[in-house]
Amino acid sequence: MKYYLIPLFLLFLIGCSETINEEDLIDGTWIGTAGYKDGKPEGEPYCTPIDEGIIFKDDGYVYIEAYDEDFEYWLKKSKHGGMTLNFRGEHHYLSYIVDKINDNEIGLVGEDDYQKDESCYLERK
Repeated sequence: MKYYLIPLFLLFLIGCSETINEEDLIDGTWIGTAGYKDGKPEGEPYCTPIDEGIIFKDDGYVYIEAYDEDFEYWLKKSKHGGMTLNFRGEHHYLSYIVDKINDNEIGLVGEDDYQKDESCYLERK
């Protein structure tokens, strides 16, 4: 009996892993409500200008309220194993490791040395 439970348990674990795609981001305004550390909201958001509000569009662009500007965005597999969310504007390039917490919450952590201390817990409003 225990040999039948192991494959079922593994299937359950695979089903629980939340992967993120572009469709998950579109709709609503994402606002930074906290920092993000060890998979949990903690402290103050620190990922300017993302934390002030962003709106993902279905054409590969995101409106960043703080700059009143559209940035190009894309998701790609991270060299650390997860997914990165990348933003490129006229004079800016930002890259965050992104965790999908649920349909209305994501966590961002700065990917490279330049952004290593940045993190945000974003909620869809």
